[in-house]
Amino acid sequence: MKLDPSDMLLALARDLSETRTTLTSGMENVVERLEALEGAEYDDAIAGLRKLLGELTEAVQKLQAKEEEEEPEGPGTAPDWTNLDKEQCQELWDWLLIWCGKILLPVYAREVWRPCWFRHQQLRIQLTWLCAYWHWSYEKTAPPTRAAEWHTRWWPAIEKFMKDELKECGYVSESLRDPLHEIPQHGDDALEYEDFADHGLTDWVAADVARRPDPEKKRSKKDPAD
Repeated sequence: MKLDPSDMLLALARDLSETRTTLTSGMENVVERLEALEGAEYDDAIAGLRKLLGELTEAVQKLQAKEEEEEPEGPGTAPDWTNLDKEQCQELWDWLLIWCGKILLPVYAREVWRPCWFRHQQLRIQLTWLCAYWHWSYEKTAPPTRAAEWHTRWWPAIEKFMKDELKECGYVSESLRDPLHEIPQHGDDALEYEDFADHGLTDWVAADVARRPDPEKKRSKKDPAD
């Protein structure tokens, strides 16, 4: 059968049109599905991840802030004997005497203690920062490493200093004929070897407090400025 070229062209054009319609419809369907996935699934997932990341970042920052708050770098400023008024001086003496009498002497220092300890200025200064470090080591939130360092580093250093500083103080004996600070063995002033302090402590503290400046009065808001 003889084919008419015009009929063939019409048939081919019809097939192309149908194919184009099918492809267009299919592509539109694919585009719609991709847009749905990107708009719904991926956007929601990304938004969820961003939210989770933000929460994690906030949680980490809070933990870091808490650790910094609970873990200071050191025990703070050690008390300074050179810059005290009368009230501060009395408070510092009371604080040091209580700790030395109740903690340091009976628990750690009995073998090296001498009743004249407070008369040795450098020893008193070193005992002051040792006391501050001890309190910092035994705070409720303190890790055991602080106490470990106090026992293995700081107290041994002061113990050695005490032995050297007080070696010329004590009872008169064959090896110590002329003590720097004598411990009386007879009479009303007699002391036991392990006594906390000699009888001059009260007068010594009172004299130290008396030579300090008076506390500055807190200025009222109504007081004129200097």
